Amino acid sequence: MNSSSTGPPVRYPFSAAVAVDAGWHLVLFAVAFTLPSIGFAGPVLINLAACVVPLAVVARLRWWRAPWLATLRPLRPWLLAPAYLVICLELTRGVEGSAGTLAAGALLMLSVGISEELYARGVMQELLRALSPWSLTLWIGLLFGLGHVLSGVVFGRSPDYIAFQVVHATVLGFLLAALRLHTISIWPLALLHALSNWINSNSPGELPVWWEVARLLALTAYGAMLVRMSTRERALSLATGRPDPA
Repeated sequence: MNSSSTGPPVRYPFSAAVAVDAGWHLVLFAVAFTLPSIGFAGPVLINLAACVVPLAVVARLRWWRAPWLATLRPLRPWLLAPAYLVICLELTRGVEGSAGTLAAGALLMLSVGISEELYARGVMQELLRALSPWSLTLWIGLLFGLGHVLSGVVFGRSPDYIAFQVVHATVLGFLLAALRLHTISIWPLALLHALSNWINSNSPGELPVWWEVARLLALTAYGAMLVRMSTRERALSLATGRPDPA
């Protein structure tokens, strides 16, 4: 279930995907360490500045009209509901912060969601679209998680924090990649990503371990179900000669 794209073929798609991942982080770090302090707008600008890397690839490969980028409305929007439900369950504990703080945090997390989805589930996933659904989603999840190791080290995070981030980023990256197989558009995924980050950053204290484990297992299981659906539909498409439903 892959969206069609136009433009010149990529000779080494996996190397290109890794280069996009590395390039996005390098721009992020360069801007983060050179931009003067300008309050909450600084992190927003840093994340948006990193978009220059995936957008350069989009321009080079002429992907401006590719469905995953140009389409706002997702295919099969109902498949987003279980993921939103699991992530929003944490809201039952409430959020902390003033209205201004929560609004500024929402703007920041939206910039993170847009930037990270554009390079990961957008450009990287499109570069690797020839892989099987399982290989594609697992690689996207793994590369996305490993990117958080690099960010954690550069920004001086503790080993425990880095481990926490890597596990969560890998699971979320896998789920979002699986959703992308069905929704095609990355924009609902950017909103889901932003919402997840916003809830986590404004949650009143740490979640119980059992809750964290249950949430990760639920998101992984749902992602696996979506991948199996895509695998069956691809096999049926090849057997019958019909195009994929998406």
